Amino acid sequence: MDVDEPRSVAAVPTDSLDGGRLPRWSAVLVAVPAALLTLVMTLLGIGSRAMWNDEYATWYASTLTFSDLGRLLQHVDTVVAPYYLFMHGWIALFGDSELSLRLPSALFMAAAAALVALLGRRMFDTGSGAVAGLLFAGIPSVTRYGQEARPYAFAITFAVLSTLLLLRAVDRPSWLRWIGYGLVLVGAAMVHIVTLTILLAHAVYMWRVFRAKDDFRQLRWIAGVVIGITGGLPLAAKGSQQSGAIAWIRADGSAVANMPDKVFGSWQVALLMAGVAVLAAAFLWKRHRSLVLLLLTWAIAPPLFCYLTFPILHLFLHRYLLFTLPAWALLAGAAGYALIRFTREGTSIALSLSALTVVAGVFYVGLPALQEARRSPVLGEPDFRGAAAAVLARTHPGDGVVYTGTGRNGRRAFGFEGRDAKLPKDVLVLKTSQQLGGFGAQECTEPVTCVGETRRLWLVSATEFYMDPMIGLPETTQAFLTSAYTLTEFKNFEHVRVFVLNRKDQL
Repeated sequence: MDVDEPRSVAAVPTDSLDGGRLPRWSAVLVAVPAALLTLVMTLLGIGSRAMWNDEYATWYASTLTFSDLGRLLQHVDTVVAPYYLFMHGWIALFGDSELSLRLPSALFMAAAAALVALLGRRMFDTGSGAVAGLLFAGIPSVTRYGQEARPYAFAITFAVLSTLLLLRAVDRPSWLRWIGYGLVLVGAAMVHIVTLTILLAHAVYMWRVFRAKDDFRQLRWIAGVVIGITGGLPLAAKGSQQSGAIAWIRADGSAVANMPDKVFGSWQVALLMAGVAVLAAAFLWKRHRSLVLLLLTWAIAPPLFCYLTFPILHLFLHRYLLFTLPAWALLAGAAGYALIRFTREGTSIALSLSALTVVAGVFYVGLPALQEARRSPVLGEPDFRGAAAAVLARTHPGDGVVYTGTGRNGRRAFGFEGRDAKLPKDVLVLKTSQQLGGFGAQECTEPVTCVGETRRLWLVSATEFYMDPMIGLPETTQAFLTSAYTLTEFKNFEHVRVFVLNRKDQL
């Protein structure tokens, strides 16, 4: 039998870094600092950053009537339907401000940090758990997606909770514990189906358990897996019919090379944490092979799976893989524990200082990325907030608006930014997104009829600055607008331009 037999791994450790004994309630002392730090990091500036396309999509879908939402989900975004339903109820209770829309993600990210600390405590020791939780809080992506109205913080939380429940069930393999584990897997699948790839790591761990333990009760794990997969199958099946919505995702050399930077939010943080994690894994390999395999598989297998299955599933996107971050934090957090086991000596002061140095190092090297995480607008995204504010400040009754290029996403953005104001009429819309059951609108092909005698139009263009702002509109529409209106540049914003079109026969 290996020295890292899973029977000992599943037991709750109570030793601190200096070898003392801590009671079970000390788990609160381990979890709270990580949760509070993460909450502070995510709440700072949470309402000031401009929303971006995916967040506008959350607002749009979550504020639809149930019949319109059902029509939308028939065509797109079925895999995040439970999140939209949750946000529908949340908005009904707390409103649809930027703070309100993002607050659930901040709360779930804080919960994830607490669970990371508890999982590290269970796996290794109290100090390792505390450091892992603090390291997790310092990852720039944790701040970024803890401030985003999307389901990724939920996915991270369910991934960590399912792993914690796995270890608890292995320790005491009752049916109740395995069913609870399975239900959490259902939650993971419902917030984002890719999160279920954490089962690859769980399977590796359970393979070690089956080898080490002569206990058929451990086979109940299969029942938990069946519950999780069965609960996620309907969403996965329906989502597979909507693959066109993610056809833009790429898995080329650039996407692979940039994946660590995108997942962690910083190349520097990725290299530092991965380096410390690999060293810890090497030191712990002999004594805790099962746990090391669990964490390494959790960190590496999901991106590898998404890459290998990309021609079929098109899921190789960093946002879908954020739930692997806790594995890296747990390995890096165990570095102090690994050092103790490797050297078999060392004082609590020295080890505590080493741990704090690693935590401080992650925060220091990640500081530029942490600032970038709060950047407004999101890097590379159009500043629709600024554009909408400028238009709303100058619009008059009878004005119209036209969207072109990727600026058509501006329909949702302007809808959100102007939800409490009178927006100019969207003159080219023939069928609304609600009528179509999608995120886009159907535009009319006879602009003379649709535009009518509108005296002034606002043109919102997200084309590149060197391009014709009307690119993307049908040729007939471009020809009509050019002949009937005088185009004047009004104001430029990041990745979006606003023009004024005045009717020539009314000048």
